[in-house]
Amino acid sequence: MKRIIVVLIIAFVLVACGEQTEPLKPLDKGMPNTVTLSNGKVVYKIDGEWNVVVKISMRGEYENVYKISQDGNKFVGIRLKDGEFEPKGSEIIKGELEKNGFKSLYVKTSSEGWKLATAKISENCNKIVYKAKVQGLGLEITTTRK
Repeated sequence: MKRIIVVLIIAFVLVACGEQTEPLKPLDKGMPNTVTLSNGKVVYKIDGEWNVVVKISMRGEYENVYKISQDGNKFVGIRLKDGEFEPKGSEIIKGELEKNGFKSLYVKTSSEGWKLATAKISENCNKIVYKAKVQGLGLEITTTRK
C-alpha cells in the first residue's frame, strides 16, 4: 500500500511540475493567426515582427527583433538588429508550416550554418520557442509577437 501511495505522489509531482503546453487544437479557417492556403489547408500565420530572446546554454542570452515573411506555408525570418555574431538583415530562421506546426524548420548559426530545429507554438501563435543544438550546446530562441 505504501508503495502505491509513493508512486501516486511521484506521478502527481511529475505531472504538476512538468512542462505545461497548450494542447494542439485543429486549425480551422478564420481562426486567429492562421491563413488558408490555395489547397484549402489551414496553417499558422507567423509573418510579422517578433520580439526575441536568444539563450545559449553556458554562454548567456541576448535580445533582438526578427521579421518573418511568409509565402503560403513557407517562411524566412531576418534580424532587424545587429546580433552578436550576425548583422542586421541576415537570415536566421526558415522553414515550412503544416497543420498544427512545422513541416521543416532550420535556424542559422554563425559557427555551423543552418541547423535542424524544433519548435513549440503556444498562446494562439503569439509565442514560439525554437530549439536546436549548436556545438553541443542548447540554443533556445523565444519569440513573442509584437
